[in-house]
Amino acid sequence: MQGESIYALIPQPVPPIIKPERYTSKHFGDKPPTFSTFGLAGTSKPGFNNIQGSEGGVAQGHHGFLKSHATMGKEGNARRPSDMLKKGTGGGGGAADANMSQSTGTFTYTDRLRPSVPTKEECAEVAKAMRHTETKNFITSNAVENILAVPKREEEGVDWLKKPHFGEVPPYLTKIKQEISDEYEYIKSMQQQQMDEGPAGMRLMTDDERAELVVALKKKWDAVNKTYQQGSCLSLASLDTISKVKRKEMYEAQLAQIEKDIEKLSKKQVYVQA
Repeated sequence: MQGESIYALIPQPVPPIIKPERYTSKHFGDKPPTFSTFGLAGTSKPGFNNIQGSEGGVAQGHHGFLKSHATMGKEGNARRPSDMLKKGTGGGGGAADANMSQSTGTFTYTDRLRPSVPTKEECAEVAKAMRHTETKNFITSNAVENILAVPKREEEGVDWLKKPHFGEVPPYLTKIKQEISDEYEYIKSMQQQQMDEGPAGMRLMTDDERAELVVALKKKWDAVNKTYQQGSCLSLASLDTISKVKRKEMYEAQLAQIEKDIEKLSKKQVYVQA
């Protein structure tokens, strides 16, 4: 195979790994780091410590920690562990001497004491006294009350077939329909009034006037059409001059205008300027 060699058939010895010597610092492990400020609080000038391997003493640039009795207090106030305050032996949080028991040293309330809870024997005596004084037989009295009680009647169902206005249109719907009909009538009357009065400055033409104008326009249309038919401008072959073309367009425009006027006068209401 490609990559094989006879020199690789014999395994070569593996050289041993030689580890270097372990590094050991010449400084002690409890020394603070260089320029350390740990443990230098308590003054307005904390300073720094361990510069060029300096050991112990007051840190450079640091005011000495000279507070008297800063940790455990004064020597005269120190107590032994066996003399520490125990449960039930305190002064009650600084209460007055009048509320302090002289024998046990415990705090007692004198102004808001509640009555003590009755014992089991006292409760039994009270129950025995009530049992002797009670004479009512609740079983008999309950039986008599149930026998003499009037039985309850079930509520009768509502017969919706006998309700008023059954099968009829509700009165409120009739009222609404009448209101809507009145509104439509009022709007229709207003529109009719506006149509009768007409626009401002205009008057309604009478039927006779409209009929006369229609007849006159029809006669005019007949006259224009007769002239148009008698002219030499009907066929495209005869339109050889510009004047004939203009004459043909003029006749057609007049006929179209007369037809529009006749159509307008054929309406029931026609308004003209007063």
